[in-house]
Amino acid sequence: MPTKELIRRELIKRRKALSERERAELSERVRGLLLSLPELKSASVVALFYPVAGEPDLLPLFELLKDKLLLLPRVEGDELVLARAEGLKKGAFGIPEPAGEPFPAEKVELFLVPGVAFDEEGYRLGFGKGFYDRLLRGKKGFKVGVGYEFQVLKRLPRSPWDQRLDALVTEKRVRRFNHGRS
Repeated sequence: MPTKELIRRELIKRRKALSERERAELSERVRGLLLSLPELKSASVVALFYPVAGEPDLLPLFELLKDKLLLLPRVEGDELVLARAEGLKKGAFGIPEPAGEPFPAEKVELFLVPGVAFDEEGYRLGFGKGFYDRLLRGKKGFKVGVGYEFQVLKRLPRSPWDQRLDALVTEKRVRRFNHGRS
């Protein structure tokens, strides 16, 4: 099995190689499938992400979901803190982050989570800092990975702290993972 680092290197390279047009088309398909999720329709508090390194662009959802409380992450030390998606300023790693008061992650009903890679059992691989694993640990909100079909592998190498997703949305389909969620 390839190492996490090798998978990261290859898939980040592949994602960055997408043309703007390809990324826009794939992102539009991803957004369409996200909007079809009953969990998104019923959620009133949603955590999204600001796209970096060729990730699917969810920013157009802000206009479509303005009836919901939308949150973005901000890096504070070793943690991701969520805040209202407004007053964005360049933060850690050059990513625009919200400047407002932290919002309790326990109250988030739906998390949209980026990843470098995903697998068929609901695991994800990020950039390797563990920010999302720490953010999602023990949270009840529905956790949806967001990526492209080429990022989905049969099985990823795993660590004990890796958090599983409830679903994964790519431009091609919605996968749901049944792992004891009630």
